[in-house]
Amino acid sequence: MNFELPTVVPQWPAPPNVVAYCTTRDGGVSQGPYQSLNLGFHVHDDPAAVTQNRKRLPHADKLRWLEQIHGHDVIVLPSTQHTADAAISRTPEHYCAVMTADCIPLLLCNKQGTEVAAVHAGWQGLKVKIIEHTLARLSADAQDVYAWIGPAICQQCYEVSHQVAQYFSQYPGVLTRSASADKYLLNLPLVAEYQLLAAGVKNIVQSGLCTYQDARFFSHRQASHHHCQQTGRQVSVIGLLG
Repeated sequence: MNFELPTVVPQWPAPPNVVAYCTTRDGGVSQGPYQSLNLGFHVHDDPAAVTQNRKRLPHADKLRWLEQIHGHDVIVLPSTQHTADAAISRTPEHYCAVMTADCIPLLLCNKQGTEVAAVHAGWQGLKVKIIEHTLARLSADAQDVYAWIGPAICQQCYEVSHQVAQYFSQYPGVLTRSASADKYLLNLPLVAEYQLLAAGVKNIVQSGLCTYQDARFFSHRQASHHHCQQTGRQVSVIGLLG
């Protein structure tokens, strides 16, 4: 797939009729901390700029945007509900989209190329098993699902409290002690992989891209560390060609 905008395209064995990509922060019109392809209206960017940015996206007219709340609600498109952290589509008219700026964007499809899903999963979503909830709504058996874990903050850049860390202590290797007192470094992408495996998904590809370290992406944590209260959002998209 060749897109005019700079994008990250999953390197996974998805069927050829599956469209999937993740944007970078390049190629848009937003200014300041949102420069340049911010896709989130909720981060106090100029709405006109966000609207123009969204129009530049591949298959823009088919994208269905969610109001993400770090929960475990899943919708099946088309739907009148917008408040959710995952969406499923079985039709070429509706593409799934999730916005992130350190959280995990998880894209799913079945081997037959008839069903796709996008999941927004930060530590709160992983805690309430958003991945498990999404897989439960898929028609496909878990062994027939491909999963791509997109750009997210990596372990060495993601310090969390002891309280957050204890939610994930059952997963080997996802926690290391931080140099800060009573703090831990959490590997969100690895937690997601463990949860996929526990649900029976074996075909998992990690992008290995860190939103904090890679300047191509928006990172809420990095912005905070540089005393910037606002930053933009990239979007991960998946859909079916007609």
